[in-house]
Amino acid sequence: MGAPAVDSVEARIGPNSVLQLVQVLDAHVGQAARQRLLLASGLSALPSDSGLMPEGPAARLHQTLRQRYPEAASALAQEAGERTGDYILTHRIPQLAQRLLRRLPRRLATRLLADAIGKHAWTFAGSGEFRVLRSKPLTFELCDNPIVRGEHADGVLCYWHAAVFQRLFNELISPDIRCTETHCCALGAPACRFTLQ
Repeated sequence: MGAPAVDSVEARIGPNSVLQLVQVLDAHVGQAARQRLLLASGLSALPSDSGLMPEGPAARLHQTLRQRYPEAASALAQEAGERTGDYILTHRIPQLAQRLLRRLPRRLATRLLADAIGKHAWTFAGSGEFRVLRSKPLTFELCDNPIVRGEHADGVLCYWHAAVFQRLFNELISPDIRCTETHCCALGAPACRFTLQ
């Protein structure tokens, strides 16, 4: 896997792309190793959780994690994605909306949740372009994904994104839904594609 330089000075992304990963790193590799990863990514301090942060350091953190911990990176990113989903459920989606989604017919609830994710895509897509590609099976597409921009790999890399999507759909629609990344920019695809079924 190559080591790209992410250079999106003005693009911004949600801080949970970093904050939830930091908690996972502290638990699995320790604070000293986590701090080295942050510094290597250009993060001398943790971002605030109250607004967006520059996309570049967040992307570099994920990329540096994959470079330095290639065997563990996917599991760590997945756990961080699950934690991000939990954060969204606790702090960003009103309880009334959650109760409504859980009571609606699955097809309608799925469409409403997919639409809401699309409207808030800037929090996880940064300068990438997100869209709902189709509804059967539900497929999300993230073109020019900044978290893997410029990387080359032998397999998909977007475990954080897939875990965020799966956690939201498991908690709000059905626990049997699985999110699978079927295409990845790191494999040369024009977009990272995620199927939920």
